[in-house]
Amino acid sequence: MIFDVPPDTAIQVEGVHVYIQMLDFAAAMTERERETEASHRRVLSMLHLNYAACDQVAEEFEAQRVDFHGARMHAVIVSPPGPGNEKERAERAIAFADAAKRAIEEVGRTTENGRYSTRVRVGVDSGSAVAVNSGTKDEREPLFLGAPANYAAKLAEGDEEGIFMSNRVRKDLGLQPLFSIDTLAAERASPTSSMGNIGLSAHRGFQSKRLSDAAIVTAASRARSRFVLDVGTDATFSFHRHTPPLKTIDFALLMPSNSIRMGLMSIFGDIDGFTKYVDECIAEHRIGEMVSNLHVIRSELAATLSEDYSGRKVRFIGDCIHGLLAEGTSHETDASASVVSAVKAAGGMRSSFELCQDELGGLDKLGIAIGLEFGETPITRIGIRGERSVRCSVSRAVSRSEDLQADCSGDQTALGPTAFSHAPASIRRLFEGGVALGLDAESVGEHLGSPPIVSSGTVSAAAAPYSAGER
Repeated sequence: MIFDVPPDTAIQVEGVHVYIQMLDFAAAMTERERETEASHRRVLSMLHLNYAACDQVAEEFEAQRVDFHGARMHAVIVSPPGPGNEKERAERAIAFADAAKRAIEEVGRTTENGRYSTRVRVGVDSGSAVAVNSGTKDEREPLFLGAPANYAAKLAEGDEEGIFMSNRVRKDLGLQPLFSIDTLAAERASPTSSMGNIGLSAHRGFQSKRLSDAAIVTAASRARSRFVLDVGTDATFSFHRHTPPLKTIDFALLMPSNSIRMGLMSIFGDIDGFTKYVDECIAEHRIGEMVSNLHVIRSELAATLSEDYSGRKVRFIGDCIHGLLAEGTSHETDASASVVSAVKAAGGMRSSFELCQDELGGLDKLGIAIGLEFGETPITRIGIRGERSVRCSVSRAVSRSEDLQADCSGDQTALGPTAFSHAPASIRRLFEGGVALGLDAESVGEHLGSPPIVSSGTVSAAAAPYSAGER
């Protein structure tokens, strides 16, 4: 289990990575094009229900759920382990993807007159990746570093439902690969929603592992039962405001009946070029260096956001950090002041990252892309109770800040349209066209006439040693 990997250890694992995407998640967030308490209750209920369905199916296939992030689940099939078992793992992964898709569709169809129904898209890739488990006891941060996890996520992107396999998975299954100038585009355009169109309807390994309709109904029933036990109906999601600063949010106290909803800034910071860096480190047997560097960068970014700018980290998603920040009182959020603070925090995060580059080796080709947006946003904890529960913050602001970051290069910071509309003139001048270049703590301080905050992170300390192994 990845959750059992010691925090000072990195393990190279051969496995099949599965990304499950709920396509109608965005539509569930709005009601007549507006975000309301009711629409946020609906989308959180939808996620809570479908997380339960995915976890029920994962147990059937010995799939390890790595994480949920909004509308996406990341799982990995690592058994049976070892070389020579690639076909068996691929068959099990495709059967798991098929079962998870059918279970989500079944719970959506049979729960509350179909109000949580969604189409499902799945991306599947196989290969070697590095498993790491960091974070704290209450906020574990498991992840897989390497090409297959990232590639499966890319295959899960798109508007068409179905299961989308990489050529590596096709090869493992003994199927004909796709040939194209743009292989990824071809794979993303070739769904296996009809298993017969790639020969899986006659594939003995897949058929022997495919869950029966009765098993799917059972898994859906168990997911609904857990949903009713935890939530009842979506009206049980109860919201309150959290008095800023958001760094004082304790996720251990949050649950459906004790959730936060308020206007705030969502911040996404992604290490640009890190996937290529990971591939190089794996190929050159520099896994210890790579994981130590990631550990320090993560710690530094989280410390900068929380200690220097009083924001709250929601989670790490691979090499990406998602955080929240707000200024105001117990009664209302000061949108303008929140935008200013978030821009300062973004500048501080870039300076912290650049400090990591100066102090650590091998990071000179990397950058950090940052996206910022403002909006009403719920914050809660859903899914399995206890340490496997999921810290969850979803809204248009969260989705937009993530999309903005994805569109940025490693020296860019983007400010979303709602945040821009609330920003004072001094901030607007920094973001011509919504994007600022090379925005660090010093440049923000000079522009606003305030001294930059010196990072309170731990980058100057020795990186925590990591041992590398294989499974």
